Amino acid sequence: MPTNLKKNKVVLITGSSRGIGASLANYFATNRYHTVINYSNSRDDAEKLYDTISKIVDKKYLLLCKADVSKRNDVKKMFNKIISVFGKLDILINNAGLNIDKPFLKLTDNDWQKVLQINLTGTFICSQEFSLHFGKRRNGHIINFGALTGITGRINGANYCSSKSGVMTLTKCLAQELSPNIMVNCIVPGHIATDEVISRYKLSNNKIKSRELQKIPMGRLGRTSDVCNLVDYIINKSTYSTGHKFFIDGGMFMH
Repeated sequence: MPTNLKKNKVVLITGSSRGIGASLANYFATNRYHTVINYSNSRDDAEKLYDTISKIVDKKYLLLCKADVSKRNDVKKMFNKIISVFGKLDILINNAGLNIDKPFLKLTDNDWQKVLQINLTGTFICSQEFSLHFGKRRNGHIINFGALTGITGRINGANYCSSKSGVMTLTKCLAQELSPNIMVNCIVPGHIATDEVISRYKLSNNKIKSRELQKIPMGRLGRTSDVCNLVDYIINKSTYSTGHKFFIDGGMFMH
C-alpha cells in the first residue's frame, strides 16, 4: 500500500455499492479504516460488496447504510447511525452520482431536478451534516467528485455537466468556510474503466475505444485503483491543499 494508513479513522463513501465508490470502500476497509458503505437503490450490489469485504476484514470495520443523499432526513439518520456505531466520522467522500442523458430540448424538469438533487444538492446536504457532526476537531476531509465535462460540457449532458460544475465551485466555497478544521478538495476523473463509463462512451466497441485512447496521452483508461491512490494521497500526504481540483485523466485535459 502507498502509505501507512491510520487505523482509527472513520470514512463514509456515498454511492459506494459499485464503480469507483465500491473500489474506495474496499480500499479503506482492507486498510483497517472503519468504512461506511452507502447505497440508495442498489441494495443487492451493496450487500454483495459488504459480504465480499467481510471475508477479508472483520465486520467491525464495516457499516452498511441505506440513504438517499438528496433527502435531508435520510442523511441525518445515516449520520446518527454512524456516530452511534463508530463514535465519530473523519472523512466524507461525496461519490454518489446520477446521469440522465438526453438532448437539451428533450430534457424534462424532472430530468433536470433529479440529477441536480443527487449530484449537487446531495453533496451540499452530506457536507453540511458532516461538518456539523465533525465540530471543532482538526484534520477532517471532504472529497467531492467533479467531472471533466463540468468544465468542457458535452452533448446530451446539460443537467449532469451543470451539476458537476456546481460541485467544483461548491468545493471552493466549503474550503474557505471550513478551513482549517476540514480540508475540502475535488477529484476530477477522466475515462475511468467502470461499467458506467464503458457504457456511456461505448468503449466495449474496439474501434470507438481506440479512438478515445488517442485523446489520452498516457494511452490507457484509468483504473479505479488510480483513484484510490489519489484519495490516499489527498488524505495522508497532502497536508496543505484545500479548495483544489485534482485531475486524474491520463493527461486528457490540460489546463
